[in-house]
Amino acid sequence: MKKLIILPLLAIYLDANDSRLAMVAEYKSMFSKIGEKRIGVDPRVIDSVKTPFVMVKKEQPKIVNGEVVEPASEFVLQALINKKVKINGKWYGINDDIGDLKVVSIKSGVVWLKNSEFKKRLTMRKENAKISIK
Repeated sequence: MKKLIILPLLAIYLDANDSRLAMVAEYKSMFSKIGEKRIGVDPRVIDSVKTPFVMVKKEQPKIVNGEVVEPASEFVLQALINKKVKINGKWYGINDDIGDLKVVSIKSGVVWLKNSEFKKRLTMRKENAKISIK
């Protein structure tokens, strides 16, 4: 009776052991393939490929009446909360200076910047317009 019970258990154990050994052999094979030296692209081929990036030419400063006038930078209105605005990642209030401009008005969705020469109107962009605080 004992022999009848031991033989099937031994067969199950040996079968499980064989599958473990097969799995270990498979992993060893995978690791040896990972360890093999891989051949990449010749550096001369890489150097001959045209860059996929667009090169932006820097706008040259203009000279007006003998003085250098830098091109106006873009201002992005990102948020409006009470009487504070977030422009280009920084928070400002009324009468705060942003470069050579001053925040002169903050009203529903519109901010006015002004200097001695002109006024600039900033509004929320479409991608930020759907932001709501609950």
